Amino acid sequence: MMMGVIPAFLVSPFFKPFIEVWPLEPDSVRTNICPFREDPRAHQNLWRAARLRLLTLQSWLLDAPCSLPAEAALCWQAPGGDPCQPLVPPLSWENVTVDKVLEFPLLKVHPNLCVQQVNSWEKLQLQECLWADSLGPLKDDVLLLETRGPQDNRSLCALEPSGCTSLPSKASTRAARLGEYLLQDLQSGQCLQLWDDDLGALWACPMDKYIHKRWALLWLACLLFAAALSLILLLKKDHAKGWLRLLKQDVRSGAAARGRAALLLYSADDSGFERLVGALASALCQLPLRVAVDLWSRREMSAQGPVAWFHAQRRQTLQEGGVVVLLFSPGAVALCSEWLQEGVSAPGAHGPHDAFRASLSCVLPDFLQGRAPGRYVGACFDRLLHPDSVPALFRTVPVFSLPSQLPDFLGALQQPRAPRPGRLQERAEQVSRALQPALDSYFHPPGTPAPGRGLGPGAGDGT
Repeated sequence: MMMGVIPAFLVSPFFKPFIEVWPLEPDSVRTNICPFREDPRAHQNLWRAARLRLLTLQSWLLDAPCSLPAEAALCWQAPGGDPCQPLVPPLSWENVTVDKVLEFPLLKVHPNLCVQQVNSWEKLQLQECLWADSLGPLKDDVLLLETRGPQDNRSLCALEPSGCTSLPSKASTRAARLGEYLLQDLQSGQCLQLWDDDLGALWACPMDKYIHKRWALLWLACLLFAAALSLILLLKKDHAKGWLRLLKQDVRSGAAARGRAALLLYSADDSGFERLVGALASALCQLPLRVAVDLWSRREMSAQGPVAWFHAQRRQTLQEGGVVVLLFSPGAVALCSEWLQEGVSAPGAHGPHDAFRASLSCVLPDFLQGRAPGRYVGACFDRLLHPDSVPALFRTVPVFSLPSQLPDFLGALQQPRAPRPGRLQERAEQVSRALQPALDSYFHPPGTPAPGRGLGPGAGDGT
């Protein structure tokens, strides 16, 4: 460094010289590493906690613990278990942001319209038929895709599992066989327009009347067969009595096997309470009831997640005219009260088998919107919880105390085919006998003397 003469004003008493020094090496570079970004298991667990929520008939959003790179598209779910067919084209995939309202350009909604979610790996992660709960079960409708070209050229095809079948067509599919009738229904305004654009439109055409025509022919054939059979039986009267007796037994056994469906929901407070729930479910299975409980579906629930498992079980139970049983305990009452106060899920991650906590997001709207009566029934155990302890919102449906109110409880479960009062009392005693050992074990664990037992001479007589 070259040194020179320092001017006199720089050495005045009012000036303090300073020196700046810095290292020749640059600052170290900071790096951000996310070890879970490419981990499939982390993504899978994240998608299990996500769900689609319908806000209005035109808007919905994706609830998830954190941001997810995702796309969504509408698809058409036909009854029968076929895969949901995405409506791309004519509609396109839409980017999805967590907790941000998304709308599709629909003129009308339909229970068969579902939302498909995929992540950045183009793998289907989530599918919900959002409008099924508000509009009812899936309908046997056919979806027509109208494509518009230049000079008012228009073509129509019917969306089927094998693809989009052009109309009219000589193919062997159901839509092709009914192609002329479907075109007539479209022209006469019997089809519902779901979407409209300059490039095309979507129409939902009902198929009920064509199914009824086939059923009418089938019924006619059955009546002719029954008439011929009656004639044969009249000619062989002695053999007819034995045949009718066997037929009556088969009908009764078949009706018992096709008992009403019941979905049992409970809070897993402890292992002892779970054993008590299992005993109740097993006892109910001995009646004309088809009981579903998460205790018997642990492997399926672990694979699907508690939310997806509950939604599938609830939808199937209600579609079959069954009933959902809410079994209240101190833990279940605490969860319900917390939901009602906060309006959101209770804190803490969902356990792998926590079906009750997962069910509240779907059960509460049914009670708040008045859809619970006739579809839900409450119950609790006599010495564990009083029915008045159940939150008032859930007491809009009958809440029974077990086993003291077993006859009324079983009558509510087996409606509208409830047995006669005498038969109902007999079944209640049967369930009570099967339930009593589990109740004794729960309220008086091994090693604990029951009241009036094991207390030595004079026990129970005041001595």
